[in-house]
Amino acid sequence: TASMSAYGPRPDDSTLAQSKLLLSFFKYWEPPKSQMAPPPNPMWLWTESCAFKAASGVLIGGGVGIMMGFFFGVLGADPSVSFGPGGRMVPQAPLADQIAATWRSLGDKAVWYMKSFAVITALFSGLDCVFEKGRGKHDVLNGGLSGCATGAVLAVKQGPQAASLGCAGFAAFSIAVEAIMHQSD
Repeated sequence: TASMSAYGPRPDDSTLAQSKLLLSFFKYWEPPKSQMAPPPNPMWLWTESCAFKAASGVLIGGGVGIMMGFFFGVLGADPSVSFGPGGRMVPQAPLADQIAATWRSLGDKAVWYMKSFAVITALFSGLDCVFEKGRGKHDVLNGGLSGCATGAVLAVKQGPQAASLGCAGFAAFSIAVEAIMHQSD
């Protein structure tokens, strides 16, 4: 006989034992195994493209550039009072004009850093992807090659000597960063 509780009849011990026995053999339904490989995920294929990596480099580099531009713009603001000939203070513009000029200068610096970082990051990440796919392996040499190519492209307008120095500088920096970041590999 089942006793009563506030929620209805309480099951007896034999009913509890049967339910535990049934639940221990319960299996979730699984679809049958297919002999064919699953179709590739189109999102994965798209995110592994070099164009996507270069575009994400533009966005990430631009974001970092804006933050650095604001940081260095704030550091570069000169709040000191200037003195003219004879030690007299130079008259200053009204506070609202000073604030507007400071914000305009800060914004210009942030945009300049954003453009610079976006170009550098897009070049480096896109070329790194091209070298990695072309060579078929992911190692420090890819970073060195893409660093060299990025440095050379950025300095090509200044002539071959500047392009060579840009190549060497970016390659050395890229190899150092790759070596530090992948020490545990």
